[in-house]
Amino acid sequence: ADYEEIERVLLEEQKKDPQHRRDLRDRRKRHQSEEANVIVKVSREQIEELSKNAKSSSKKSVSSESGPFNLGNRDPIYSNKFGNFFEITPEKNPQLQDLDILVNAIEIMEGSLLLPHYNSRATLIVTVVEGKGEFELVGQRNENQQEQREENEEEEEEGQERSRQVQRYRARLSPGDVFVIPAGHPVAVSASSNLYLVGFGINAENNRRNFLAGEEDNVISQIHRPVKELAFPGSAQQV
Repeated sequence: ADYEEIERVLLEEQKKDPQHRRDLRDRRKRHQSEEANVIVKVSREQIEELSKNAKSSSKKSVSSESGPFNLGNRDPIYSNKFGNFFEITPEKNPQLQDLDILVNAIEIMEGSLLLPHYNSRATLIVTVVEGKGEFELVGQRNENQQEQREENEEEEEEGQERSRQVQRYRARLSPGDVFVIPAGHPVAVSASSNLYLVGFGINAENNRRNFLAGEEDNVISQIHRPVKELAFPGSAQQV
């Protein structure tokens, strides 16, 4: 108790000391100055210098680049005379792995088509940078529209009933347009002039792009003939 009383008296004496009060004021001013400098103005040269040393905070081990990247400087994953498809995925970059996103850029020449395909996990948000074209997407029919159709067509056959579960959506594309491609929804894009698209996908880790046409990576061509005969109407040759 005596020690507590002595400590209390000393603290009171310190508060009466003008020098002590000046020290408190100085500390407050320094603290306020530090808070005011939380947001500062930097030059373009400083930003470029900082970008050179930018690294991801990811602790995951990925044997690939970890700094800023330029998609246009990378080798395309698909390329021919009809266009180029550039993409970087979470598996190739720890910064994207932190966010679980992919980034891509697509060049489609006039009169060309990005073949029908779907993504197994990723939902993509795509914007049109240059050019014009059209995209088609197959998705579930709006429930209200389906219910109204069912009321008007109560005696439809079972096959026709199933066909009404999905609907083809079409839209023209021009610079500034943005469209969304949900995971598992087949989509195709055609170009009426040289078309340049940029997009990013969420839930991108372990995503697979499955093509429904073309000579390579075509999931339909990988299905065995007996399975085609059972799963699709018509002949396997037509499929």
